[in-house]
Amino acid sequence: MKKIVKLFILPLVLVLTYSCVSDDDSRFQANPESGWIEFPSATTTTSVNSSLETISIPVNFTAPINASNVSVSYTIQDVLGNASDAITASGTVNIAPNTNTATIDLSVVPGADVALVSSDITFDIVLQSASRGIGIGLSDGSATTVHTVNLVCDLTLDLGGMYSVTTNYGYHDFLPSFNPHTEVTEIVDNGDGTFFIQDFSGGLYNGGPYSAAYNTGPTSFDVNFSNSCNKIQWEGQSDPWGACIPLDGGVNEVDIATGVVTISWFCEGYGENGVSVYTPL
Repeated sequence: MKKIVKLFILPLVLVLTYSCVSDDDSRFQANPESGWIEFPSATTTTSVNSSLETISIPVNFTAPINASNVSVSYTIQDVLGNASDAITASGTVNIAPNTNTATIDLSVVPGADVALVSSDITFDIVLQSASRGIGIGLSDGSATTVHTVNLVCDLTLDLGGMYSVTTNYGYHDFLPSFNPHTEVTEIVDNGDGTFFIQDFSGGLYNGGPYSAAYNTGPTSFDVNFSNSCNKIQWEGQSDPWGACIPLDGGVNEVDIATGVVTISWFCEGYGENGVSVYTPL
């Protein structure tokens, strides 16, 4: 009886041994140096400043053995803006023998942070081919062969200080008088990435004709705003009659060369609007 049991055990062991070889392992049985090229991730977002010199993106050779150099070619394809305004790239990267990874090093163009003030830049790195007949990605599309790089500005000026502000009004109740108007005001740094202006109307509400006609004053149109990469933004601000928002299509930005701040505002209650230009004193 014991001999019969042993005969049944042997086939079972053989079945179990064979089942331990996975589908993944079988891809390399014919040639353990075959494999494929892929990105380990699909996206990188990088803040660019004047001290950043290189952006490095890893690329992998997935195979059990890499006995000799693998040369991988790639292209840069613009998605938003012009990548050439921010980076330079060779178009090839080498994965050294006995390693399975390398980095695509993109050299940052001097002044790229300045270029990014007006618009962020997004581009794709697209893997094209590899030496030794090694494939790019997998036929089922499960390997990442396109890596998207988002470049954003890290250059933000400190706006705190005294300014001469000139406002050209698009509408208020006393036009054409009191237009344009120039006065001295302060942009206050709140210390948390936001700034404060006592009278966002450039004097119309505080000391201008609205003061006597509608009893407005210093707090009638005071606004906190943010400066993100020299783009002026705000929300949740109002005058006595309704919300005040950025003027549709207007300029709301900082000129990094001169420090001049341009703010275009619109009040939804009765339509007051203007463009205020703040020149540092």
